[in-house]
Amino acid sequence: MLERAFDGVSTCLRCEGLWIAPATLDAAFGNPRWPAGHTLWWRNSLDCPECAFEGKSTLMAARMSNDVLVDQCPEHGVWLDRGELGRLMGVPTDELAALRDRLAVMAPDLEQLVARREKWRADIEIRRKAAHDYRQALEEEHRRRVAITEAERARLGAEDRVRAATTAASPAQSPARPRAERAAPAPPAGDPIEAARRAARRKQTLGTERAQTSAEVARLQGQLAALHDHVRRLDAELADTRQRADGVQHELDAARARLQALDGELDGLP
Repeated sequence: MLERAFDGVSTCLRCEGLWIAPATLDAAFGNPRWPAGHTLWWRNSLDCPECAFEGKSTLMAARMSNDVLVDQCPEHGVWLDRGELGRLMGVPTDELAALRDRLAVMAPDLEQLVARREKWRADIEIRRKAAHDYRQALEEEHRRRVAITEAERARLGAEDRVRAATTAASPAQSPARPRAERAAPAPPAGDPIEAARRAARRKQTLGTERAQTSAEVARLQGQLAALHDHVRRLDAELADTRQRADGVQHELDAARARLQALDGELDGLP
């Protein structure tokens, strides 16, 4: 159970841990994601209490800062165990009082709030334009790859149709046989030796054609399998780029939320 200690800071009555909002971190340390440190993604274990209150389950990111394990939700705040705030700030006792004093010293005046709001607005515009350009580049790349894939499929289909038409138009006597052999007079109907020779030659020709056709089918099947692999790779790359675009959009939404908080703080000043 968290109880409000002062604006933007809550404490757990049972373990005496602290939950600090991003606006308070920004006001006290100039960074809503304070403290900095390297990510320990394999140690993510705590759920965000704010997300749980909203009916969502969000695993907070764990990172190490000055030998202190910090758990932070990118939207709602940072969780620090008992004494960890004092260790990070370099104060041995009464860490809440030290944080309150720091907030009082770092409290911006009206001009600073206006400048900060303009800076956030400029940053949001830059991020919005970057996200828009990135999405357009992704869509253009996707259209280009789809066009290449469709053109390759059309080429393979045309080759199949030409091969089928050539096979259907072939006469009973193969055109690949020598002219002299095709023009040779038919043997007498009662000559079994010549009939056997013709049957053997016909069988050999059909066997050759079958082997060539089988090789062509195997080649086309290999090309088709390669195209399918290429399409799967394109789909995987597109899914990855969409995920990165969603990350940029998430950062943009967080920046907008911070801008709204600054506007509210500015409007509340006399």
